[in-house]
Amino acid sequence: MTGYYERRTSRVAYWCQGIAATCIPYFVIVILLHRFAKVTTPETLVLIAFGLLMLLASLAFGARAVFDLWNRGDRGGGATIRGVLLSTIMLAPFVWYAWLAVKHPAINDVATDFGSPPAFVEVARIREAGLAKGMNPLANYDDNYADLLISAYPKVGSRRYDTGSARIYTAVRALIAKRHWQVLAVRGLRTQDKAAEGDAATGGEDAPLDLDAPNDIEIEAVASSRIFGFKSDVAIAIHPEAESTLVDMRSASRYGHHDFGANAAQIEKFLADLDTALVGIAGEG
Repeated sequence: MTGYYERRTSRVAYWCQGIAATCIPYFVIVILLHRFAKVTTPETLVLIAFGLLMLLASLAFGARAVFDLWNRGDRGGGATIRGVLLSTIMLAPFVWYAWLAVKHPAINDVATDFGSPPAFVEVARIREAGLAKGMNPLANYDDNYADLLISAYPKVGSRRYDTGSARIYTAVRALIAKRHWQVLAVRGLRTQDKAAEGDAATGGEDAPLDLDAPNDIEIEAVASSRIFGFKSDVAIAIHPEAESTLVDMRSASRYGHHDFGANAAQIEKFLADLDTALVGIAGEG
């Protein structure tokens, strides 16, 4: 009587594939829940950490499946390959952020003026009320913190423009509107300019705000990251000078000990776009 060898199927291979496939809708749901404010940012971070554990478990099952396939000739090679490939792709952002965590200092508040950063007034009240829920306190800009910022982000600096503060303010509000940032407060506008403020928010060169304010203008706004919608607070200070205008900026993450360099990148990109909007009149602070 002839005997036939029946190859066993590796169950861990299909666990590898199944967990990896489950992580795709899992992360989509987490993103949507946070963007639509159904879960808080701290809860979202916990959910992301759980998703990371699932991806690592998928790879662990994949490694065991490879062992079984190699030593016992089990079925499930295709499932193993698909599971490992999906897990590796979804782990890529985690690896990238791990690299950013090593590359950048563990801070979450960056400003162009390290000695006297743009003030957070409305944001300070929001942060104080949110401390019990895990929201970050505002950074203390002492000498040590300033030295850390100078060493980590030497390219983050003030801008000086050879034009009046009204034109700067109009360009800033246009960039804020383009980014869909939520404006929390504006301080320093003259009474006759406030009527034009709404138009300036979506303005550009045709905005009706055409009178230079004699005092500093300060803007506080909230920015959101593209995918998860993590919030950071932004302050922009416009300082009129005798023959020019100085612009300073500050960006601070609401949650998380480490910003992975995001605040500095946000400042650099915003000021680069402001340079473009005011092409020909930009200078270093």
